[in-house]
Amino acid sequence: MERKRPNILLFVSDHLRKDAMGHMGNESACTPNLDDMVCQDAVSFSGAFCQNPVCVPSRCSFLSGHYPHVGGFRTMHHLQSEKDVNLLMTLKKNGYHIYFGGKNDVFKEDVPLGLYCDYRSDAYKEMACLAKGERLPEGYARILKQYTKEQAMEAERIKERARREPDGKYYYSLYQGSQPKDNPLAAGYVGAEDAQIADAVRYIRDYKGKAPLCVYLSLILPHPPYTAWKEDYAAIDRRKVKPAVRLTSGQLEKKPAIIRGMRRNHRLYQWSEEELLDFKLTYAAMVRHIDRNFGKVMDSLREKEIYDDTMVFLFSDHGDYAGDYEIAEINANTFEDVLTNVPLIIKPQNGVPIKSGCRHSLVELVDIPRTVAELAGISLLEDDCGRSLVHLLSQEEEHRDFVIAEGGRLEHEIQCMDGNHTKDNPYWARTSEQMKMPQHTKAVMIRDRRYKYVCRLYEQDEFYDLERDPCECENQINNREYADAVRKCKDRLLYKMIETCDYVPRKTDRRS
Repeated sequence: MERKRPNILLFVSDHLRKDAMGHMGNESACTPNLDDMVCQDAVSFSGAFCQNPVCVPSRCSFLSGHYPHVGGFRTMHHLQSEKDVNLLMTLKKNGYHIYFGGKNDVFKEDVPLGLYCDYRSDAYKEMACLAKGERLPEGYARILKQYTKEQAMEAERIKERARREPDGKYYYSLYQGSQPKDNPLAAGYVGAEDAQIADAVRYIRDYKGKAPLCVYLSLILPHPPYTAWKEDYAAIDRRKVKPAVRLTSGQLEKKPAIIRGMRRNHRLYQWSEEELLDFKLTYAAMVRHIDRNFGKVMDSLREKEIYDDTMVFLFSDHGDYAGDYEIAEINANTFEDVLTNVPLIIKPQNGVPIKSGCRHSLVELVDIPRTVAELAGISLLEDDCGRSLVHLLSQEEEHRDFVIAEGGRLEHEIQCMDGNHTKDNPYWARTSEQMKMPQHTKAVMIRDRRYKYVCRLYEQDEFYDLERDPCECENQINNREYADAVRKCKDRLLYKMIETCDYVPRKTDRRS
């Protein structure tokens, strides 16, 4: 008899750093649901890395199991077509009933929904419709009854007032701080996330299908603007929040041009230590809200009595500066750990050997499809670059010698700029730098347990000794002490890029 296939939950946050969780040593974190799960019946990987520090290319990568360079998915504006195979399509073909909730950032708009899901819910899109005064898509209205059109429109008016003061100290920081629940900005942003969670919980509770269920939740917190409800903000112990990393002028000069440009535009160098602490505290409060919503979804699985039969994956597409280096948000071609070292928590279904707790093996998000496929007992439709993590669930052992991430563009690739924002747009601080060279140069990172090397096409490379300099402040690329280590990183990177530069589809077009 064929064994029953497990249900699947893929809980994907946006801009969530690995070091934002309590069980990863963050004393100021308030993440009891995540911490308890890792303590009791899940594994959390401290050495998990994304393959691109921007949303769309990272998501195309972790759902396909391919590095961004394999298919050219390196921008926010190049998405997958119906010809690009990924995990959701594979699960659908293998009989899974797919709930797709939240932001897309993977598929082109003309890809038929039926190829990758059975039910589509998008509370964020609904809020955008409300703000523009447009008619709501059919079936969405029930999700956001508590958030009125007037609230959404007031949120737009708040943003408009900010646009009139684009030279203000706080404008480009995207910082909004703590807000009461009845604040329209918080209701329209954090509230939309809550609505998306509520719809997923409702769907899980009401699902009566015979097919195994896969819930793909593509969420937005803690994506900027940085705003949190006051109750989340009050739950964070300010005394335990680590100060922001600040660079000296000498350190800054050895950093990439895009770091210097974004720092200049964000203006966080003007902020006091206490103001930057507020910034980081607000980010921690947003993470606390993620944890609470994660707990709600877990409760729904338990109430449905399918928790034991469900594999759970929690991870993020990339991290966030959150005030470190006196920068907000992200960028497309630098690879500090705060951007690339992301959470990855896996709870398998019952019957899979597991020793709960933390693992310190180096792993990549491209490993997710193969891991899901092995746990589900299915085969992937195409070959990929991933390696299953199932063997790490029961013991600590080596998995990868190093991890890689990549981004940026060639000078002539104007289609990859992701720019053209005017100065009254809060994202101008980043996207204006992506219009320039060498700021937006193509770059590739390779990182092992001690060293990080970044090859930058149009400017000076980077090299960091992470044992001596865990915050990556001192670029040692010209330090002769590390010459042999740099050469070794270059050799490994060359081999890796040759090994993964393409893949050949399993199906041939002609037979000899």
